[in-house]
Amino acid sequence: MAEQNNNDGNAFGYIPTLWITALFVGLFFLTTVVHIGQALYYKIWWLIPTFAFCGLGEVLGWAGRLWGSQQPYVLDPFLMQICCTIFSPTFLTAGMFFIFGRIIGLVGPEYSRLRPKTYAITFLSLDMAALIVQAVGGSQASAAETLEEANRGANVMVGGIILQMVAITLYVVIQAEYLVRVFKDKPIHPRPAPATAMATFDAEKLQPKATLAIAPVTGRQRVTKNIGLMLLGLVIATVFIYVRSIYRTIELLDGWNGPIITNETLFNVLDGMQILLAMVTLNVLHPGWLIPITKAEAPQATV
Repeated sequence: MAEQNNNDGNAFGYIPTLWITALFVGLFFLTTVVHIGQALYYKIWWLIPTFAFCGLGEVLGWAGRLWGSQQPYVLDPFLMQICCTIFSPTFLTAGMFFIFGRIIGLVGPEYSRLRPKTYAITFLSLDMAALIVQAVGGSQASAAETLEEANRGANVMVGGIILQMVAITLYVVIQAEYLVRVFKDKPIHPRPAPATAMATFDAEKLQPKATLAIAPVTGRQRVTKNIGLMLLGLVIATVFIYVRSIYRTIELLDGWNGPIITNETLFNVLDGMQILLAMVTLNVLHPGWLIPITKAEAPQATV
């Protein structure tokens, strides 16, 4: 446990525990290195500005907390960790939106209200808007000279986190509806026309005697074991991110000197651990081996 310290000048409200901050720096560094290696190995380049950027931001944030464990009365470590740990998960959710858009394309766009590209554009736009709002709030809080100004900046950051939660909630609703429609085989859009195959052939007349219609493959039949595992990974990571977002919203609304933001254990468990587990989940249940991009897709595959 950290030594509680609420004296003026200590923005944390406690002295961050050295070994815990060092452990999180090391663990986030490891999962980030693995994500970068996976992106390079599988040649999925959008994983760099999504999963890898999230990890790098978390490393910086926890490095700020490590710095704060040695200099708790210096403001810069606090600002460094509060900004980086708030912004970074936005990049992780962006990658998750990309992955689900790809699953829609593989399983069947006819079951989705949004086309894969429209889906990606919509949710990435919401994600970027949340990031910009959080950045504006972070800059206001960092430049604040009074507690009132700092609280205004915090409220703006809360707005960004809430916007991110709205995006994640919409993502969950659309994902749930999509999967229900897939497993019940209830497409929204017209299904592609079934192919036909030659059943018999008249050798003398050199023409087919009859043709046999091939039933179209349903979305449920396209959900392979690997796609199912990728969906499981997305669900698990989403739960972790959602828990973290609820915590950070309550934390900032409680104020800079409230009992939540000044509780180190809550931050370690409900922020650091949640994002770390989400990143590790997506290391293990990774799109590179579960839904790989084929050679035929490679020239145009960006989602």
